Amino acid sequence: MLYSIIRIILALAGAAVAFVMRIYGDEERKYNIRSSDNRKAWVGAIITFCASFIVLYLIPVENILTGFSKPEDAFHYNNTGEILEANEYPGCAFVIASTGDEKITTHILPVRKDGKWQLETIYNRKREVTTVNYCIIERLYIPGTDNCFVIISHNTEGNISDVPTGVFDSRNTEFIAVDYPDRVPFYYGYVEEMSDDYTLHIDGSVAIGKE
Repeated sequence: MLYSIIRIILALAGAAVAFVMRIYGDEERKYNIRSSDNRKAWVGAIITFCASFIVLYLIPVENILTGFSKPEDAFHYNNTGEILEANEYPGCAFVIASTGDEKITTHILPVRKDGKWQLETIYNRKREVTTVNYCIIERLYIPGTDNCFVIISHNTEGNISDVPTGVFDSRNTEFIAVDYPDRVPFYYGYVEEMSDDYTLHIDGSVAIGKE
């Protein structure tokens, strides 16, 4: 994964600079290096590496400096797995991927006003999860908006025969069924301006909201 490799290299470079500065940065110390100085230098280098890696991992400078021409490129830059679907919506792309272990993952990749696609990050991923009977309902929000994707999947603790077959909501959203061999099927739909009066029905029963 190129995203992690670049951050490891940059963090190692920062740690090396911190080590050298600790050992040789002082004019008097560089001719009289003690073992205690070495230990302090190593500790400082390790701290610098860890801090640099965490900051670089959480703050993707690529979103500001470059961007990507296609959502697929943005996905592969910091994710592993195979893209099954990549569908574009206002302000984002919704990506469905497989990790190779029969697990399906979903991702939202924002797009800038200049058309460059951005990386999905931990801090800009807002999600709300509700479990109702045999279903897991996830609301995955597009960064900076109240627009979201509603994802309904089967709770693996139930029976596979309980997979929902009828999904509709108060917004007349088009819910798309996703069913790949050897994977748990699910539905997803794009909802603009999610609000408190939103209602979701699954197999005739209210799952979110009121009657």
